[in-house]
Amino acid sequence: MENKKKWAIGYAVFCILYFAVSVAMPHDRLESRGLEGIGKPSLKLKTEAITDDTELRFEYLPDAQALSQLSFYFTADDEGVYTDGRIDIGAYDAQTRELLASASYDLQDLGAEGFWGVDFTQEPVGQAVEVVITGKGIKNGPYIWLNTETETAGTSYEDGQILENNLIFNAVYRTQVHYVKKPLITTLMLTILGAMFFLVSGKKQEKATKKRDSGLGKKAAAFGRKLKTFYEKHKKLLGLGLLLFITALMFLYVYDVQIRKAMNSTHREVVMKDNQELLPVTADTQELIQYYTTEEKQLVGLGVRMDLGENFAGEGLIHAEVYDVTGAAASGETTDLADQGSLLCAADIDAATLLDGQYMGLIFDNSQTDTKGHTYEVKLHFADTLLDSGLSVIVTPKGYYKENTLLVNGAESAVRLSMNAHTYFNLFLKKYFFAMFLFAEAVCAGFYYLAFMRKCKIEKVFLFTILCLGILYNFLITPYMTPDESYHIDMTYRHSNTLLGIESAGENKCYKRMEDTKIEFTSEPSLENYKNIYDGFFRGVRDNRLVEADATSTTEAPMILYLPAVLGMTLARLLHLGTVPMYLLARWCSLLFFALMTYIGMKKLPFGKITLFLLAILPMNLQQCTSFSYDAVINGVIFLYICCCISLTWREEPVKPVDILVMGILSIVMIYGKSGIYLPIALLALLIPAERFGGKRVRNFCILALCLLPVLAFVNKNTVAVNYIATTTEATATVGSSTTAGYTLGYFLSQPLELVRIMANTIADKSAFYLMSLVGQKMGWVEIEISEVIPMLFLLLLVLSCMRTKDEPQYVKTGQKWWIVCVCAVCAGLILAGMLLTWTPRDHISIEGVQGRYFIPFMPAFLLVLRNGRLTWNRSAERGLMYAGLVGQLLTVMYLIKAVLIL
Repeated sequence: MENKKKWAIGYAVFCILYFAVSVAMPHDRLESRGLEGIGKPSLKLKTEAITDDTELRFEYLPDAQALSQLSFYFTADDEGVYTDGRIDIGAYDAQTRELLASASYDLQDLGAEGFWGVDFTQEPVGQAVEVVITGKGIKNGPYIWLNTETETAGTSYEDGQILENNLIFNAVYRTQVHYVKKPLITTLMLTILGAMFFLVSGKKQEKATKKRDSGLGKKAAAFGRKLKTFYEKHKKLLGLGLLLFITALMFLYVYDVQIRKAMNSTHREVVMKDNQELLPVTADTQELIQYYTTEEKQLVGLGVRMDLGENFAGEGLIHAEVYDVTGAAASGETTDLADQGSLLCAADIDAATLLDGQYMGLIFDNSQTDTKGHTYEVKLHFADTLLDSGLSVIVTPKGYYKENTLLVNGAESAVRLSMNAHTYFNLFLKKYFFAMFLFAEAVCAGFYYLAFMRKCKIEKVFLFTILCLGILYNFLITPYMTPDESYHIDMTYRHSNTLLGIESAGENKCYKRMEDTKIEFTSEPSLENYKNIYDGFFRGVRDNRLVEADATSTTEAPMILYLPAVLGMTLARLLHLGTVPMYLLARWCSLLFFALMTYIGMKKLPFGKITLFLLAILPMNLQQCTSFSYDAVINGVIFLYICCCISLTWREEPVKPVDILVMGILSIVMIYGKSGIYLPIALLALLIPAERFGGKRVRNFCILALCLLPVLAFVNKNTVAVNYIATTTEATATVGSSTTAGYTLGYFLSQPLELVRIMANTIADKSAFYLMSLVGQKMGWVEIEISEVIPMLFLLLLVLSCMRTKDEPQYVKTGQKWWIVCVCAVCAGLILAGMLLTWTPRDHISIEGVQGRYFIPFMPAFLLVLRNGRLTWNRSAERGLMYAGLVGQLLTVMYLIKAVLIL
């Protein structure tokens, strides 16, 4: 075979591509939830026997994955034989009451026991579901087992009464996974076959081929040389084009699968609230005419709230028309004005499609703008078959909304129809995310220019990259969407008031601008959050009056922890910026502080800059630092302190007075957050050798001072907390502010093996979660879930970044590694112990409340342990790792957009 080596290389490339594509391709896998703790001990309690009069209801909020099936554990009565009757199971959207899935089961097919449920054709994702279980033709039917051992998700009701124990259920989710084992084995088999083939190729055949194809081989070689020359000449532009293409492809994908879908939905606001009073549809109410004068500036439709009676059959049409009768209504008449108005909507609605308790939508043919003050006439005519059928219209309280008149068969009524207004289509999302796409392309171009064309130092590339990524995160994970951000916002507002000389309003109060009290952000992803950003981004404050507003309770968190956000908020208030730019500027100032601290520390490092680069741009770290959380201050301060320790330990430079002063200040500041759990990090100063100080005596004094300063700060700040933990007894130990019994220090001193057991269980059960949450597999309030590929990618990059080049010194010695491990272990132990004694309920087998992000601050030190002399790079891979880190962030942004736009 001619050019056997080239063919072998081509075959090897094919095998690698096959493995990469096979691993990257997602596969559907079914996973069960809800069966936790199920076994013989669980089967102690069951519902009452299901009859024709029984209604079992199960309310369930699925995880942010596709719910494929939901079933329940039915069991027969003592006789165990049924000859007739059936069980009906229906699953509904908990908000719209839309039927999602249904199934009927004949009791004669039950046997002794079995799981019966519904399969979802259109699998709901993160959508609240209500399951209704009823019996038909049953006098004394089966039961459903209740879970007496474990608390599972969902709430169960029997004939309207909430059950203390939850129904045993099996929720089957369809998740996408990436298989590695099978592709790896298949690739290995292909590799072995290929190796056998190329090793036994006959020489005679190879010579013949070479003689026969020699001309073709020369042409191929010449083409290869031209291709190589072109690549060497234009590889930088090709790399930039590839990065921009990847970014465009990602945004095109999320636009096609998520943004366009969200754009087609409407924003709805209730404009006439109900009091659950019903207006039955009878011969006396067959025709309804409602007049409505709108306060909205834009209108695309109206809705009327309907009620379906228990025996409603749903046969017949409702003819609905909506007119704009603004000019005719100005005369003050209350007669039918349709002939004088313009028709906006005409529809025949099948009553069978109505949902109980939901609004019947009347969408206009064309969107209406400048509608404030316009009067609309809504005409409803019910078919004769719907009269006295159980169908009703839900109305408002008597005496309310007097400016809006209701005519019932031509006579004015004292009540009004309960209505909502469709104020706009979510078309703003196209502009919102298109601007984000353009900015992402600019970020990629700037990053590539600095990193590969100008070949700037890593710290300069880092500063540009993290500040730009922070802007993306600021608009993607909006205010209030990160954990406890409402608390941090209120604390920032209080400290801003202090800077501006505004007095305190009290424990649960805070003086705020009137405009800041009106805008509402939700803690969960919602289109309203993005609409608030879109509408208010360029808006100045319109109502600057200070009013007393409700706020979260005050704590002793000092201003230093919130100082960047406080300065940003104060600056925005002095510039009379609106609420939205004020929030965004304050959050970005927090990120700016973290970026500057990390930038200064990165400049000091003699090695490991790329590791710090990747740590700083982890999705979880970016989320926390681009928020009002004081994580930006704590993480930035600790990163800089660790960088100072590394620099003074391994750089051949003496310690300067300013160095020791900065480290002393940093060691004090790090104590004021997270109850002082990062105190052991101060002990990293013991790595600095005596010759850097000019002698052992000076070194010992400085190190003692660096360790003593944070201890004194800890005693000054956390005496009350430590005293509470030390003196709490079993009778007074509770979890947080609840009444749930918790663990005590005395309990573990008397039973030390219990502490060992809980720690071992925690490491076994939670290690994977800690790794995933350290990177950020679940963002926001852990409800924004991204692919597990992202954390795996960043963890791999972190490991690769710890490998040194062959010509680079080892730096970190074995004894120093052991000291670093001890310091980090003590720090992690304090984190776990704190949550064990304050957040973990008694008798839990592992520690609750710990998230991987708590370990981020000491990771720059811990990752030094991975440096070794065996795994090395032939040449520096820093630029490539930065490139891969940015691509990982682009993938994260793509998954975040998909997750936050789920309706």
